[in-house]
Amino acid sequence: MTAMPSNKPPSSNEWDLPKLRASINFQDDWKDPVSGESIAHEFFDVKFYPYNPPGAPPIFAITSKKHVIICRITQNADSSTNPVEVLKLIRDDDENAANCSCCWSKDLETGQPWLCIAGADAKVKVYDVKEGKLVKTLVGHGGGINDLVTSPLVPSLIASCSDDTTVRLWSLLPIHSAQPCMFILGGDAHIWDLLSISFHDTGRYLLSAGHDQTINLWTIPPCPKDHVTHPQVIHYPHFSTKEIHNSLVDCVSFFGDLILSRACWEETIVLWSISGFSSSSPSAPSSSPHPSPSPSLLLPDDDDNENPPTTTLPLETAPTTFDPSKLTRSAFWQAPDLSPATRPSYFTRLVQFKTVDCKGQFYLRFKVLHARGKHPVLAFCNAKNKFMFWDLSRLGSWNRFKQQVKEADKEDLCPVQQPGWMPARKAPRKTAATDTATATAAATATATAAPATGRASGRLGTGTSTSPDPETLLSAAAAAASAGGSAAGSGSGRPGSSSRERPGSRGSTATNTKATATAATATAAAAAAADTANRPTGIRLGGYTQKQIDEWNDQCDITDSHNEIKPHKTVMVDGKGQHFVGRQVAWSPEGDWCVVVGNSNRAMIFQRWGK
Repeated sequence: MTAMPSNKPPSSNEWDLPKLRASINFQDDWKDPVSGESIAHEFFDVKFYPYNPPGAPPIFAITSKKHVIICRITQNADSSTNPVEVLKLIRDDDENAANCSCCWSKDLETGQPWLCIAGADAKVKVYDVKEGKLVKTLVGHGGGINDLVTSPLVPSLIASCSDDTTVRLWSLLPIHSAQPCMFILGGDAHIWDLLSISFHDTGRYLLSAGHDQTINLWTIPPCPKDHVTHPQVIHYPHFSTKEIHNSLVDCVSFFGDLILSRACWEETIVLWSISGFSSSSPSAPSSSPHPSPSPSLLLPDDDDNENPPTTTLPLETAPTTFDPSKLTRSAFWQAPDLSPATRPSYFTRLVQFKTVDCKGQFYLRFKVLHARGKHPVLAFCNAKNKFMFWDLSRLGSWNRFKQQVKEADKEDLCPVQQPGWMPARKAPRKTAATDTATATAAATATATAAPATGRASGRLGTGTSTSPDPETLLSAAAAAASAGGSAAGSGSGRPGSSSRERPGSRGSTATNTKATATAATATAAAAAAADTANRPTGIRLGGYTQKQIDEWNDQCDITDSHNEIKPHKTVMVDGKGQHFVGRQVAWSPEGDWCVVVGNSNRAMIFQRWGK
């Protein structure tokens, strides 16, 4: 364990969180097609173009009911200048159009950027962005479309979810022009309107969620390379649960092999894992009642992206028996029908992120930045002007730091380096009267701040590490819960909660302080102070106030899955008499920019690492 050479904060800005840079408004002329009256205008979706070369100015599209606005962000030295430039405005003149979703694609032959939009009229419309012309229209859904996503590995494959309770996957290749719908995900999987879908990074799996509070994970077969006459219908997902949330789910997303989801009437975003699920497995799920969760959930290498896996899970391995008494069904863990007291968990809740002022608000969507070499950052805007950010690397760095401090103190080692996001401690004034008390307080705070268990483990960097890996740590926590807590877990799939012990309780500090009043303790404290003076200088938790330690635990402690992690940064924006409701968040591909759109046709532009 190396000593920290100084108390100066690291020069790296890898821990920076976004700052509000600008906002844009759009004056819409949309009117209700039935009443003819103008109603509240809203931006519903925003997506960055993902196919530009690294370093190119990022381009994004914002969708309102009748319009799509294509914008470019240009870095400039003047912070007072709006960095957003409007490139093109596309209007949907379809009488019944009321769009709410968009996704990017491109013509694989010419490289021309395409934008797909959809909404209440149940059509997916594909536009050539440079020409501003409609390329094709995809028809098939029997109800309004609420979300669109593009396969991360195949730009010509997009997915849509609808009020008709199905997900459709469409091919934009010319060979499939006569029958563009490749797959229909339906059957008994959902019984009410769908609201959110998400592709896995490998393109092999897709999540769906909606009004029935059900979250499903589907296995996607390889897309046909030749003409097809009828879409393939997939009746059953490989995983299905109603137990993560208690109300309609309006946002779901993969985070590596983990899953993030949010429900309308709950003020949390939940991070959880499916027991036995591993995207790196090329074969059918194990039938063993005790699978081993994946030890590492890293993104695939660039070489893997160029040669995506072609194997998928056989559809016949999906749990096809519909049993209303089973709120969770999984093909990844074929657990026997045991009593609820002994049956292993099908999933594990890992972390809950606290989101205030959201109850009852429908269609609020988060987004996590998950780019190679960058810290994963979760962003969300509530219904009352608050923009919240969580750097997920802080979770692991904080818990590992506490564990290292505990080990250093136990083994009488040098003080350890604190994570780069923690401010340097304030050096105490060194006087003869305070040296002994300072050394005693530092030793007490270090001992009491150590975590109750060593659960936080994994390959997570501290200091200025540029390759933090929170997924590995959280996966290790899931593995520990599956191995050690499955017998105690309930049949609902929720793991047993662990008690939380706040470090550095005031009661223990008061006791130690009182004990120093005795002559014997004073002598021992003086000896400890002399020993400390001979050690290399460094950071210990004693250099921070108890208030700071409690705040960091509220923001980073993952030892109890029922704790609600508070935001690492909150930006409050003046609503000018009206609450801003954040409908969708988007990150630029390199993580420099974050755009949040919402009501009043307003978009908020946040920047990281501004020059």
